[in-house]
Amino acid sequence: MKIKYIVPLFLLAISMACITCQNSPSNGQQASMFPRGAVQHLDRFESEIQAFEQADKTAMPEEGSILFVGSSSIRKWSSLAGDFAPLPVINRGFGGSTIAEVNYYADRIVYKYKPRVIVFYCGENDIAEKTPVAVVFQDFKKFIGETEKNLRGVPVVYISAKPSPARWDKWRQFQTLNKMIEQFAKGRPGLHFVDISQALLGENGQPDPSLFVEDGLHMNEKGYEKWTALLRPVVEELYVEKIEQ
Repeated sequence: MKIKYIVPLFLLAISMACITCQNSPSNGQQASMFPRGAVQHLDRFESEIQAFEQADKTAMPEEGSILFVGSSSIRKWSSLAGDFAPLPVINRGFGGSTIAEVNYYADRIVYKYKPRVIVFYCGENDIAEKTPVAVVFQDFKKFIGETEKNLRGVPVVYISAKPSPARWDKWRQFQTLNKMIEQFAKGRPGLHFVDISQALLGENGQPDPSLFVEDGLHMNEKGYEKWTALLRPVVEELYVEKIEQ
């Protein structure tokens, strides 16, 4: 069941503002979508990407697997293979990445695996680094657009931005991003929005600290159990549907 959010109108107005200006960097290491002409280099996690490539040379993951990609909450999901067994999964979470960085590395960590399903979790770091929600949303739309071109017919499951003790002050912005992506998904049959927020909240309406590690940002085993319970039925159904096509 999807959760509906009440978002102040002025936030939605700002978030839905049209952002069409796009720089054309010459070195390929700058994002295409940044506010007020800011420049951000996107190769800060290059060593992690190279480590993935080295691992692929040793044992290339099976085509048609379920690809989990995004930021550190994916990277730290150490029980992922077991949580989704016997379904084949690939974990390509890296660093404390932003959506712009996932876009930058997509050729090397997404398309080449020819996955049957993609599970995507990213966007919180973008907002934490003071990127406007509207810009984050545009970067997400770019990810979906490029994925649809390079992996035609492959469904994408988006895990909603989560409430956490460490970033509780940013929860309203995260909710705005979630609402925008949820609405966007309604017009795209291949995009599936999974809201995990309520599962991480306690009875007091605030993040349940028992689901997080000491940093108050990343989840512990109990937190990932909550994610698995919500995600696995959706992912498994999509995976089976793709096999049967």
